[in-house]
Amino acid sequence: MRRGDCVSSEATTGLSKVEVIRIDPERIGEATVEYVPAESEYRIIVNNQTETNLHCAPHRIKSLVVGWLIGEGVIENEREFIAIDTDLENFVIRVTVDEKAAAELATRALTGPVGKLSEPAFPRRVSTELEMKPEQVVELAQQFRKLFLGLRSNERMCYLAAFAQNGEIQSYGEGFHRINALYRALGELVIAGVTPSDRIALANFGLTQQMTLRLARAGVCMAITAAPPSSAAIQVANDYYMCIASTAIGNQITVYSAPWRVI
Repeated sequence: MRRGDCVSSEATTGLSKVEVIRIDPERIGEATVEYVPAESEYRIIVNNQTETNLHCAPHRIKSLVVGWLIGEGVIENEREFIAIDTDLENFVIRVTVDEKAAAELATRALTGPVGKLSEPAFPRRVSTELEMKPEQVVELAQQFRKLFLGLRSNERMCYLAAFAQNGEIQSYGEGFHRINALYRALGELVIAGVTPSDRIALANFGLTQQMTLRLARAGVCMAITAAPPSSAAIQVANDYYMCIASTAIGNQITVYSAPWRVI
C-alpha cells in the first residue's frame, strides 16, 4: 500500500519531483522522492490573437497543440502549422499558423459563446469502405492494452488514446484529461506525416459529444473504447458514419453506431 503526501516539488521536463511517504503492508512509513507528471494551465495564443487555455503537462507540447488545431477543424495537415514558441516560465505557448487557418479560427471565436469556439457544421469526411471482423476489433483492443501496460509508470497518466490502421498502432498520447490524450495522439500522427482520415481511434475511456465531433472533423471512421460513449456521442457518430465499439467486458464487443463496419 502506498500513500503520497506532497511536501515540495521541483519542475523538470514534463515531471515534478515531490517528496512522498511510502507505507508498506506493515504500516511502516518512509520518506522518499518520486517523480510525477507535472500539470499546469497554459495560455495558447494563435497568431497573436485567438487564445484558449489547456491544462496539461509540458511534455510534447507541439503534438498537443497540433492535435488541438486538427480537432477544432482549423488545419488539416502539419504544413498549415508554421511555428511554436513555448514559454514554460510564464505558461504561455505562442503558435503561428498560415493565414487561412488563422482566419478560420478567428471566425469561430467571434461567432461562438464567450470563452468558447463555435461548432459549425462540417461535411462528412470518412469513406464507407472500412469494415472489421469482431476478432480484429478484439485483437486491436488487446494491443492497445499492452501498449498502456508497457509504458513506464511515470508516463501512465489517467487517460491514453491512440490511432491505428491495418491492425497496427501508429501513434499514441496520454494526459490527465481525456481530450488532451486524444489531441496528443492526433498531433503525433499528423506530425509524422500521416493523415487521420479513415484511421481507427482507441481510448481507455468513453467518448463524449465534443470528443466525437473532433474525431469526425479529423475524418476518423472508427473508435474502439474501454467504456461506453454518451448518447450525444452516438448521435454524432451515426451522422458521420463513425463506428464506436466498446470492449469493456472481456472479449465481448458492444457496437453503438454504424454497426455495418463490424461484420
